[in-house]
Amino acid sequence: MDGRKSHRNRLRHYRAGDRRPLGAKSVQNRPDRARRIALSATKQSLKARIPAVAEPFSVRDFLASIPESGGALRLIAYCFEDEAAPRIGIAEALEAYGGSEVIVLIGPEGDFSPEEVRLAIDLGFIPVHLGFSRLRTETAAVVAATAVYLHFAQ
Repeated sequence: MDGRKSHRNRLRHYRAGDRRPLGAKSVQNRPDRARRIALSATKQSLKARIPAVAEPFSVRDFLASIPESGGALRLIAYCFEDEAAPRIGIAEALEAYGGSEVIVLIGPEGDFSPEEVRLAIDLGFIPVHLGFSRLRTETAAVVAATAVYLHFAQ
């Protein structure tokens, strides 16, 4: 390695949360398309590793699958304000972290339900925002991945 922090190169797709059922044509129901996009982006950016794209599953199933003792920085990005758990900027959360693995949950179209957010926070996720504009799910994922990439590229 060249002295930079290493991090895992994984992209996971999740089914929508409690708020919106998915249609048959949703990108989240087409992991093969996501894999092709990841391959194309890897080639375009001249990166050596292709991110793995997992099969879709529910937010609750994903949260249940995370080991409690994992050392990854856990972030959850959503749009609504919650006075009980104020959000911080993703860059601020990354700056305070000294490890090399990051998990970022991006809300589905229609956002996470308050119950999903509370469950994630109870499991150690830090509420973050990606700026002050409301972003589409696809754009938010790219913004979060870029923030993580730039953090580790320093």
